[in-house]
Order: sequence, then structure tokens, then C-alpha cells
Amino acid sequence: MKNLYATGFLVVLLCAAVALNAQEPVTVRQHIPDKPQLFAALPELFECVPPNLERLSHSRTTDTITLQFGKLLFIGEIIERVQQTPQVESINIRSHNYPGAMLNLSVFTDNNNTQKIVGRIIHPDSGDVLILDQENGRYYMRKRLQKFFMTE
Repeated sequence: MKNLYATGFLVVLLCAAVALNAQEPVTVRQHIPDKPQLFAALPELFECVPPNLERLSHSRTTDTITLQFGKLLFIGEIIERVQQTPQVESINIRSHNYPGAMLNLSVFTDNNNTQKIVGRIIHPDSGDVLILDQENGRYYMRKRLQKFFMTE
């Protein structure tokens, strides 16, 4: 009887070992190829004046708008405006002078009616992204790698 239990236990272990080795390992693509940089001519960090919020707030979807971000001139068409909450509005602008790129601006309004803008210019086939952010009351465009902002 003892041998029967030991034999059964060994058979179960053998089946478990075969089942564990039966699966093929999945190959994972770890290396993401580098893409060409759309904003290579621009510095890594440059100060800029935020877009005119009055003009931006009165614009409608399908309006063509020109925004100057320091050394960067961005011309595009407003494709979407979303009022997520009374304090947050997001605006998506499709670029004309950087075909395929999109500018996403989010305007945050606090209780004192002070506005803060954050945004990014991104192109799915580009290796870089421009981030608009505020630091110490001044606005900066900062260049970052696109692979940290979009999945493949």
C-alpha cells in the first residue's frame, strides 16, 4: 500500500514537470527602434510666452489658429474642445506646418481665476515630443523622447 501511494505521488510530480516544460517561451520585443526627430532644430529647453488665452478661448472647432511658442511657430486647426470640469478645458489642435503632429493644450483655472496652461506637441512617427510647462511663473518648452509618452 505504501508503494502505491509513493508511485502515485511520483506520477503526479512527473505530470506536473511535463506540463511546466510544455509551454513555449514568448519572445518580447525589448528594443524600440529610434525614430527620426521632428524638432531636432530646436534646443532641449527654451522659454516661451504662453498662447493668448483670450484668442484661444473665443476660437471654435475648425478654426485655424497660429501660436508662437518662443522659437516655435505652430499653425493648426482646432479639432476638438473638451470642458472636462468647470476648471479644466482641453483643446486639440492638428498641425498644418508639422503634418501629422497634434498639440494638446489643457487650461486649468483655479478659484482665484488664475489660469495655468500645460500641453504637448506629439507626432506618432517622430522620436521627440515638446512639452509646455510652467516653472516659477514662466513657461518653457522642453524636448523629451517620444517613447516615454506613447506606446507602440
